Amino acid sequence: MLFKLSVKNMKKSIRDYAIYFATLILGVAIFYIFNSLDSQQAMKVISSSAREIIQLLVELLSGLSVFVSFILGFLIVYANNFLIRRRKKEFGIYMTLGMGKGAISRILLTETVLIGLVSLAVGLLVGIFGAQFMSLLVVNMFDGVMDGYQFVFSRTAFFKTILYFGIIFLIVAVFQVVSLSRYR
Repeated sequence: MLFKLSVKNMKKSIRDYAIYFATLILGVAIFYIFNSLDSQQAMKVISSSAREIIQLLVELLSGLSVFVSFILGFLIVYANNFLIRRRKKEFGIYMTLGMGKGAISRILLTETVLIGLVSLAVGLLVGIFGAQFMSLLVVNMFDGVMDGYQFVFSRTAFFKTILYFGIIFLIVAVFQVVSLSRYR
């Protein structure tokens, strides 16, 4: 029953969730692209001096991706708090009808997990294809010549993206329960 209520609430608040969803997709895609650059085909066709520059760039982007994950985490927490504040009356009605804070927390957690899983899947797809374009851009920037195109999938970046995104959403779930417990 709570799952159906969560899905119904998400459909009803689709305009509020749209920006949140798009931001999550963009964050996941950027995170994947940054972390997959070292395994792309561009690294094989550029000169050794350019490869050293790219390796430095990859290390810089790896650090930047951690920074992006912190920004994404704060953005998710802010968006969740914004959505909770917008829905205070709805939660008040639920509580008046006898629903406890635990059930309301489960509804919000279900909504967060659904949005998170869908945005992770779509963001990874966008990131995987975006990384291919990034590879072509790197080759063009360093005047490399690619004889034949080869689609490259970075397992390391894939699992790293899932891990970081999972950690972010775990932290968000904790903040969500804490912030909901403050409402009366």
